[in-house]
Amino acid sequence: MILATPFSPMVPTNNNIQTTTHHHHLLHLLNQCSTISQLKQIHAHTLRTTTTVHPHTLFLHTRILHFSSLHDLNYTLRFFNTHIQYPNSFVYNTVIRAFARSSDRKHEAILFYLKMLCDGNVVPDKHTFPFVLKACAYLFALEEGKQLHAQVVKLGFASDVYVNNSLIHLYGSCGSLEDARNVFDEMPERSVVSWNVMIDALVQLNEFDEALVCFREMQESFEADGFAIQSVLRACAGLGALSLGMWVHAYVLKKCSPEVAGDVLVNNYLLDMYCKCGSLETAEFVFERMVKHDVTSWNTMIHGLANHGKVVEALEYFRRMVDEERLMPNSITFSGVLSACRHSGMVDKGRNYFTIMTTHYGIEPVLEHYGCLVDLLARAGLISEALDVVCSMPIKPDVVIWRSILDACSKRTVGIEISEEMAKKIMETEEGSKLSGGYVLLSRVYAAARKWDEVGAVRKLMDDKGVAKEPGCSTIEIDGVAHEFFAGDTSLSRI
Repeated sequence: MILATPFSPMVPTNNNIQTTTHHHHLLHLLNQCSTISQLKQIHAHTLRTTTTVHPHTLFLHTRILHFSSLHDLNYTLRFFNTHIQYPNSFVYNTVIRAFARSSDRKHEAILFYLKMLCDGNVVPDKHTFPFVLKACAYLFALEEGKQLHAQVVKLGFASDVYVNNSLIHLYGSCGSLEDARNVFDEMPERSVVSWNVMIDALVQLNEFDEALVCFREMQESFEADGFAIQSVLRACAGLGALSLGMWVHAYVLKKCSPEVAGDVLVNNYLLDMYCKCGSLETAEFVFERMVKHDVTSWNTMIHGLANHGKVVEALEYFRRMVDEERLMPNSITFSGVLSACRHSGMVDKGRNYFTIMTTHYGIEPVLEHYGCLVDLLARAGLISEALDVVCSMPIKPDVVIWRSILDACSKRTVGIEISEEMAKKIMETEEGSKLSGGYVLLSRVYAAARKWDEVGAVRKLMDDKGVAKEPGCSTIEIDGVAHEFFAGDTSLSRI
């Protein structure tokens, strides 16, 4: 313990040397402090043995505030309100940063910024805005972020690279790509972080082509780091651009440091890219060469194999994960496992994994888990059991669940009443009423029963509501370029 040895009984005197030595002693203890309990002891001793008017005491208070902000926000607030009589921007920034980094009190970073403005004696500085903007980005508080942007311009920080990076992140997180691009384009100076946040914003908003263009432009000024590589791999996965993803992989191996090439996150994105591009053998090769795997590594392989119908392999990866690696599966793991069972019609295994998930691992099922189980049962013709699961769900079913049951009804000899009820559930939702899926499936049910008048009525209803059947869409990569085409589309020059 830091305070196991009693403090020497120093009290402030007129002797400046002795007072300074005592403050240095307290500062040394603060630098060695590792728990909030030790901090409280130092705080108590500071109150007993120092005077508040001494400039060294004010510095000690800022250090106490800084340490407490990393461990106990309530203690930080009490200390701020009780002992900080004339806070400066550094003190406010310390508290704002603590709230911005917290898991559940980010909104208080914005409120404390307002308190700072209301103080009247303190002006925000360039360190203030990145913290507040971070909180706004997490909370999707776009309007508040725009007001902060106005403050940035008003106070003369519009050219600060760190503030601008935070603004790009805010606008990208809130889906305001045009604002993010405007900030980026107007920056007089850019860092590698500036490029990274811009590329990440483009990827988040599914502007994959633009993200790749931005990455190429970045290479004219900076070497790509691990963050840029992760974003570019996500873009390649989104486009299904295998050859470009392989080029990025080669770039990582040849030009990046061993730390980046061996980074778990970078390798996880490589796995995701290869899986989504259908190159499962390469994904397995990358996986087996990884020095370290985390839960995301295993989840990516399980989902990738399941989505491509490699059910036995997917379940084997799950077995290895829990039996050999002794890793705790999470909600995402079981989404992949249940999806694998659904693709292969393994009803008994699906039921068993669902039970294991809830009873053995204590994972609360979410809509996606219920959707997999319901779809698995419905595809197997167990419509009644699927409906029982839906009725017992503690959460409201979504349009996907109702549509999976209706789809199963349309392929089997099931009472039209059930199909009509499922279609009604779909059309009662905002999403289901606007998409053609439910209407088409109900029309198929009526056609199978030779109820042609009802088929015509469904099609008329679609026309009246302006619902059109969405054409099938596919992408194919040729010579490094991803081409998108729709069913019946003959406009492409290389059709």
